[in-house]
Amino acid sequence: MTIQSHGLKRWGLGGAAIAAVFAVWMLFFPELAITHFAWPVEPRQSQIFIGAGYIFRTGFFLAAALEPAWHRVRWIYWGNLVFTGTLLFATFWNLDSFNWFFVTAHLWIILYIVEPVTMLYLVPRGPGAWTEVPTPRGPINRFFKWFLVAETAILLPFGLLLVLNPQFADLRWPWPLNQLDAQIIAAWFLGWAAWAGTMAFATDWDEIRHAARLNLLFGLALLVTMALFWNQYDFSRVTIYVYLGGTLVLTLAMLLFYVLQERVPRPNP
Repeated sequence: MTIQSHGLKRWGLGGAAIAAVFAVWMLFFPELAITHFAWPVEPRQSQIFIGAGYIFRTGFFLAAALEPAWHRVRWIYWGNLVFTGTLLFATFWNLDSFNWFFVTAHLWIILYIVEPVTMLYLVPRGPGAWTEVPTPRGPINRFFKWFLVAETAILLPFGLLLVLNPQFADLRWPWPLNQLDAQIIAAWFLGWAAWAGTMAFATDWDEIRHAARLNLLFGLALLVTMALFWNQYDFSRVTIYVYLGGTLVLTLAMLLFYVLQERVPRPNP
């Protein structure tokens, strides 16, 4: 079953273009990210995290646009609803904090309503659309499944804390947080909790190869942007080492399982 017949290719290309603009904006135009983005994104460390997040989102949308086989990207569905739903919650909960004098605030709301609603109508729903694996690559290592469950269990409480009690999160976060930025950042934690949980239910490696690659992309984006903007972080906050170490460990573990899964002999057709 192909994606193109259901319109997800154009959905993915459009999303990738927007996400790439957001990534460049956050990482390289910090003043404009405060004055002319949808809301005043600050401090700088929040801009860096969101910029890295939109590097991942660029790859995410390109995967949907360029992969012709639906079964290889159907893992995106629930996590994307959680991700966009969290952003919408943060937006409507903090409407008075947005830069309404500029067009980006209005485009932001339109984008995060249109994107998930469009996806709901575009995904395939034919027989076997959510179960078939026409090009099997072998079973998923049981330890890899448990790692995905553990990743879900790690990311979920952090995401919920950022959404429900950002003031408490600010006391222990690697950088200062305001309520809006905390709830926006939560979208990546909750989105990946849902994506990792979805991956754990997969039956074949071919279903989640793209997901594993994009998990690696997100981890590498966080690590590389942190290295590039190292002087922006306050290392007197002990939690910065937990953040850095946790990101590194999860990324290396995903890399290890990716390599192990790629070495599993492919079943005979």
